[in-house]
Amino acid sequence: MKVVVFAPSGAVASALDQLPLGDGDDVLVVAGGPPDTVAGVRTVILTPSLRAATRWAGAALGGSVAGRNLLRLTPLDPGRRFAGATRRAGRLRTELAEADLIVALERDGILAAWHAARRAGAHAHAVYGVPAAQGRMAEGRAAHAD
Repeated sequence: MKVVVFAPSGAVASALDQLPLGDGDDVLVVAGGPPDTVAGVRTVILTPSLRAATRWAGAALGGSVAGRNLLRLTPLDPGRRFAGATRRAGRLRTELAEADLIVALERDGILAAWHAARRAGAHAHAVYGVPAAQGRMAEGRAAHAD
């Protein structure tokens, strides 16, 4: 099973330990920053563009609940920037087209996972979080066993 994991922060070690990965599974981590080091896992680091205005707006609006909600509605939203970076990364197109499961480990990876699953077609399933990924992997293994 080919699994693509979207983790904008790069914190993936504890999540990957919880996934029922077998010997034949191929895991690719797409991170927005330096990811945790995990043996046998390929990584692609995408750096969404951060202009000075983007950094300033994030710092100014991120200090309150209302400001964070307002930031989510703008193109400066970290999830939108990460999704845009994944769309622009040409090297991910073939990886995502061959993926069986796309996992968003964090809220800022949900939009990217959703877009990736839509581009991959009916072949890939996108889920949010480790429990959903565990369930989907168990279903996929049961379907292949039959």
